Parts: sequence; structure tokens; C-alpha cells
Amino acid sequence: MHFYSSAVVVIALASMGNAQSQYTSTGTAAVAQARATALTLSPTSSVKGKTFDRFVTIWLENTDYDMAAADPNMQWIASQGITLTNYEAITHPSQPNYIAAVGGSTHGFTSDNFGTIDSSVQTIVDLLEAKGISWGEYQEDMPYSGFEGNYVNQQTGANDYVRKHNPLISYDSVTSDVDRLAKIKNFTMFYSDLEANKLPQWMFITPNMTNDGHDTSITTAGSWARSFIEPLLTNPNFMSNTLVLLTFDETESYVSDNDVFSVLLGDAVPASAQNTSNGTAYNHYSILATVENNWDLGNLGENDVGATPFY
Repeated sequence: MHFYSSAVVVIALASMGNAQSQYTSTGTAAVAQARATALTLSPTSSVKGKTFDRFVTIWLENTDYDMAAADPNMQWIASQGITLTNYEAITHPSQPNYIAAVGGSTHGFTSDNFGTIDSSVQTIVDLLEAKGISWGEYQEDMPYSGFEGNYVNQQTGANDYVRKHNPLISYDSVTSDVDRLAKIKNFTMFYSDLEANKLPQWMFITPNMTNDGHDTSITTAGSWARSFIEPLLTNPNFMSNTLVLLTFDETESYVSDNDVFSVLLGDAVPASAQNTSNGTAYNHYSILATVENNWDLGNLGENDVGATPFY
């Protein structure tokens, strides 16, 4: 693994081939140029699972359990599914939690600084692709598909998209493959894929730094989460025996047990289980264990082995 300084890379320009050259810029021309040529892919599949046929993870940021549980919009979301009352994040700060959720380990990350993980290290992507299961990430305000840097909104100056909240972008096994980068897209593509009924079977969704609560509050994050999730719960292009996990990367407090408010939703949750709770001990590695168990994927040989699946 290679670590670099924490200086922000504002714009990343796509070059020919697998590599991407990174530049610092304050204009929109560089983004527009790269967006015009960036490859975007939306593969689909229909591999049946034991309990669900689509898995979606939505992550919010840095909120203690009690704060999230007290938010009215979070309470509404909880009423639609199963609240996991004993779900723990892995560590602090943000980035290693995201990395762990797709790779079964923090792989030595202890900070939010820029770093990469050797291409020999596998992720959930390798297991999914081996079984022909489509996957994709949707990252709000990511400027174009396959973007590898951080992006500050040029109109508002807000720190909207950050790579530390993108779980797959630190893995060289993903970024060295143009086709894999093409499946890491922004929210514009989420809605395009939704309308065209081209959503993948595995999804990781990250709102921007405003909507995930990182730069704002649980009030903002709760409002965004309900406005995003509620229409999807009745959308047949999204609800296709779908299991959704809404969770938080970590607590705000570094001295707590790191218990994070988490809810299972979707039409894969029986109606009789809605507005209930489950006190089983889970953590972010349970995400991997759940997906691996559902599609008989095997495992990554990391902390996904022995993790407790939701189903």
C-alpha cells in the first residue's frame, strides 16, 4: 500500500489507457473535457439469490446512534424496515470503514489520507464478477465516471465529493481496469439507470458531503435519506426482491462503542418484519458476509470470514 500527502486533488483528467493523470484545477473546462470522453457502463444481470436478488448499501456520516435514532426522518425510515440495534462500525476515521466494507479489511489504512491498495488484493467485485453478478457504485457529485480524485463544486465552492467515501476507488484492482472504473458513476447516472431499468444487482451509494451529514447535521442527512429512499420503495425498477442497508460509517464520538444506526429495508424484508428491531451483533463486515452467503460467492479470506450475515 502506498500513502501520499493529504493534499486535495481537485480535478482528475482521464488519459488514454488504464492510467489517469491527476491535475489541480479551479475551472470547469478540464472536467467537461474528461466527462466527454469518460467511459460509462451499466451492465445488468439476473442471478437469483437465496434471500434477495439485489443488494444496495447507502452510507451516511459521523453520527452517534442516539442522535440518528431521534431524528424524525430516520424514525420514519426505521418504520419501513428492521432497525439493527447492535451494529458497530469498524474503526475511526471514515476511510478505513469504507475500505473494509468492500475488502474485508482496513488494509492498513488508519487515516483519510490518499492511499492505494495493491492490485493483488481482491474485493467484493472479484467475487461478484466470478458469478456474473452486475455491480456499480453511485457517488453524488462525482464529476464523471471513473474519476479518481476529490471534487469541489465549482459553482458553490462546497466540498461535495471526496474519494475517501468511495469504497472501491482505493483498490488498484479496480482503478487499473477501465471497465471497472466505468461502473463507478454519479447520481445523474443512477437516475438514468433507474429509468432505463438498468440498475445492477449490487450497489454502493454515497451522497455528497452535505447530504451525508458530514458537513451539516443529522437533520440534513435524515431529510435527504427519506427523500431519496421513499420513492424508491415503490419503484418497480428498484424494488426487485431488493435488500437495502442504510447505515453510517462511524459515530461522531471516538470514545463510544462505535454503534451506528442501521436499518434493513426493501421488498426482500417481509411485511411482518417492518417496524421491528434486531439486536444481533453485526458490523460492516456483515455486509460482505450477507452478499457472499446470498449468492454463494465464497469469501475474501479476510474479516468477512466469520462475520454474521443479516440473512
